Amino acid sequence: MSDLSIVEPIRRRRFHRSEVVPPFQLTERDVEIARQVARHRFLRSTHISLLLEAPHKKICERLTLLYHAGYLDRPRSQLEYHVRNGGSAPYVYGLGNRGARLLKGSNEFGPTGVDWARKNRDTTHQFLLHALSIADFRVALAVACRTGPDVRLIEPDELLQSAPEQTRQAPNPWSWRVRVQFKGQITEVGVIPDYVFALIVPDGRRRPFVVEIDRGTMPIERASLSQTSILRKFLAYEASYRQWLHTSRFDWKNFRVLIKTTSQERANSMHALIQNTSEINGSALFLLSHQSALIQSDILTIGWSNSRGAATTLI
Repeated sequence: MSDLSIVEPIRRRRFHRSEVVPPFQLTERDVEIARQVARHRFLRSTHISLLLEAPHKKICERLTLLYHAGYLDRPRSQLEYHVRNGGSAPYVYGLGNRGARLLKGSNEFGPTGVDWARKNRDTTHQFLLHALSIADFRVALAVACRTGPDVRLIEPDELLQSAPEQTRQAPNPWSWRVRVQFKGQITEVGVIPDYVFALIVPDGRRRPFVVEIDRGTMPIERASLSQTSILRKFLAYEASYRQWLHTSRFDWKNFRVLIKTTSQERANSMHALIQNTSEINGSALFLLSHQSALIQSDILTIGWSNSRGAATTLI
């Protein structure tokens, strides 16, 4: 059994696997690393260190070995900022084909028979950035629930178990379509949250949330609902709530929509949109925050504002 403290001295190219990998024995931590990467789609090395509560240097050493052995992959779409920043950014990892075979048969693992090497190779830079923004939120939430108040985090797979049978058997259970009325016209639009979770608070109540990660690239509103916009998302969630789709689809009594955006200025624009759109004016459905506020605070208790801009919390 070899430990990753034994690493070949020759400097490897960062995005090309070595033809010779030192022999090593897989550990339970290696399996957990692969499981976390599969669950999140892409993770930075810093994310993995936080999730496994392990020193970043040791995690990076292990990730390097797992990459060169084919259990993990380094998507080349991250190459742009590694070249621009001289390699200072943490590496991003996706699941490799050997990692997928390692997890085969796991109830929480996705479709088998997928060529993960090809999927990672075809990943665009923008898709990667969005996936990492979702991972930023999820990891911060997991750490806050682990280290903060007596709150239990329910991930999507566990949350789905309490949904009606029809939803559990659906090919895409966390997506749905809803009829939206806006300016006298009715339009059917699709809803696909970036992430779904629930919190079990100390008094035993379950609080479900859906999450939208806004990277500032989508227009706040457009002239028509035929194109994506922040307004269309707000209208779709508000219509879903008023039509009780959260109850019929997921057996939720209530839920909230968390919007994480890029800046206070953009959050202010969203607050104004809610206040000035008659179909959603005064809605208590939406809670907003931005990147700087969440970095500086506990994601559970600080940094969120309701639709009227007043400070609020998740618990």
